[in-house]
Amino acid sequence: MGRGTGEGMGAVFWSDLGLAPYRETVALQGRLRARVLSRSLAGYILFLEHPPTITLGHSLRGDEGRSALRTGLSELERAGIAVVEVDRGGKATYHGPGQLVCYPVVSLKELHLGVKRYVGRLMEVVVEGLSELGVAAELDPSYPGVWCQGAKLAAVGIRVEERVTTHGFAVNVAPDLAAFRHIVPCGISDRPVTSLAGLGARVPAREELIRVLLGQMRLKLKIEPAYLAPEQVWAEGKE
Repeated sequence: MGRGTGEGMGAVFWSDLGLAPYRETVALQGRLRARVLSRSLAGYILFLEHPPTITLGHSLRGDEGRSALRTGLSELERAGIAVVEVDRGGKATYHGPGQLVCYPVVSLKELHLGVKRYVGRLMEVVVEGLSELGVAAELDPSYPGVWCQGAKLAAVGIRVEERVTTHGFAVNVAPDLAAFRHIVPCGISDRPVTSLAGLGARVPAREELIRVLLGQMRLKLKIEPAYLAPEQVWAEGKE
């Protein structure tokens, strides 16, 4: 991807962080958000995977959060699955290897987008990107996220503070779907979760899926992301 970012828009950088612990990436997003605000950048787009982690959105606290878990905390700990309360919207989600996560830390002011339109554009990015790969995904006005054959294929949940976003979306490529049985996914108890592998679709290489999603972000968000090496991203987050 080239470095130009559109008339009047600050720079947008993207990176693939590989496998990254959940709490560390939440902290990184916070630091990058501060840089976006202080330097008038359009932002950063982070792709990564997480070790097995259950996250509980800000609507789930205390007893309500535990009610979203179908497995006890001690059993989850023995299974090596972390449980983290987070500041994004949405309810319970699962992250783990085989799932590609995308965290855009972007300025809605620079992108000339409101929150609702931004979320809609993110979901369009996933739907159109999967279409390029031959997967007929769709949106459901009654439920958040991206769906295929009545099952959830990608989750979306963001936070916006001072018009800069954190968190984002997660596409189930080939994760262990049994792990989703530990939660009520996104508060929806009567619809299953699926993956590209679970659908019998072609499983793209990580690099291909990132390329396709970035291409859709160029179109939907009207940006031109420039590559930034992972070590540079972590370093920028520390400055």
